Amino acid sequence: MRSRQQPRGFSLIELLVVIGIIALLIALLLPALRRARQQANTIACRSNLHQIGQLLMIYANNNNGWIYPPNHGVIPGRPREEFWPNLVFKPAIWNPPILRCPVDVEPALECSYLLNHYLKARQILFHGSNLGGKSPTQVIVMGEKRTEMDGYYLDPGEYELAVEPYRHGLQLKSNYLYLDLHVDNEASTAVINGVEPWDVPPAQ
Repeated sequence: MRSRQQPRGFSLIELLVVIGIIALLIALLLPALRRARQQANTIACRSNLHQIGQLLMIYANNNNGWIYPPNHGVIPGRPREEFWPNLVFKPAIWNPPILRCPVDVEPALECSYLLNHYLKARQILFHGSNLGGKSPTQVIVMGEKRTEMDGYYLDPGEYELAVEPYRHGLQLKSNYLYLDLHVDNEASTAVINGVEPWDVPPAQ
């Protein structure tokens, strides 16, 4: 009688080789997956700012060109119903989801973005011309704030305390809404001779 040939299994060395190949493939794929996730979060954040910009334009059209409600931030005793989002978003709500960047974990006020209060200080309106030599493509209306920043506005002198320049990493940086309503991540982060990058020079 012929002896039956037993099926040959994997040797320990072959099994270790397969595990090593799988581990190598995972190591190669993880950075790409991380970059894809970062890119997706950045796109979602930019979409938030773009939608906010459209709502601010509607607000401006109904309020003599003023870009946003000034002085409607957090002060002792002020109810949430009087925070600025209630005056812009319809129906009125103080913490709409689009005020939150998807990578900003539990931001103060449930809001990831700051309004540029230099615009109020310089009396700048939508479609105004007193931009101190800047174009609407250079004037920041809103950008990403530090997670712990308990406020809605970037007031003069607070740039380094309030603004988060690298929310999405060193390459993708942070996102900014500009006066012409485009959204980008290429804003300057340098304070030069005491002038903050969100400042608008006084009109001559």
